[in-house]
Amino acid sequence: MSELPRLIEHCVWANGVWIDFIAGRCPGDERLLATMAHILLGEQAWFQRIGGQEVDKNVWAQRPIAELREIHLRHRERYALLLREDPGRVIAYRRFNGDEYQSSVSDILLHLCLHGTHHRGQMATYASGSGVAGVNTDYINYCRLNRL
Repeated sequence: MSELPRLIEHCVWANGVWIDFIAGRCPGDERLLATMAHILLGEQAWFQRIGGQEVDKNVWAQRPIAELREIHLRHRERYALLLREDPGRVIAYRRFNGDEYQSSVSDILLHLCLHGTHHRGQMATYASGSGVAGVNTDYINYCRLNRL
């Protein structure tokens, strides 16, 4: 559990770096926009589950850069709040396919970090394959840049 806050900080940082990269280098690339939106909308769906709210199932919707930035800022605050609350709390939820499960908030937060890393890796591979020099959002690079 002790490393979870740092992993979340990395996740939030990496999402911001990718949003800036897309905005500056390829603002019209629908695949990068869709994948970045998916990362954030996936986070949103899990935050809704944790909060006992109705979940927006449209996690592959397109969002413009300005909206991605707004969502990202809200999520930064939401992550911080969830870490201050009881991350060991277990919640019951229903997946999109209707299956019911229970998970701790800390496991969900770790899942979100890994989910984002997976899709940012896809974006890096895609950008590189498209001839665009990507951005390094590896965890160890985050640590070096932030002198951790």
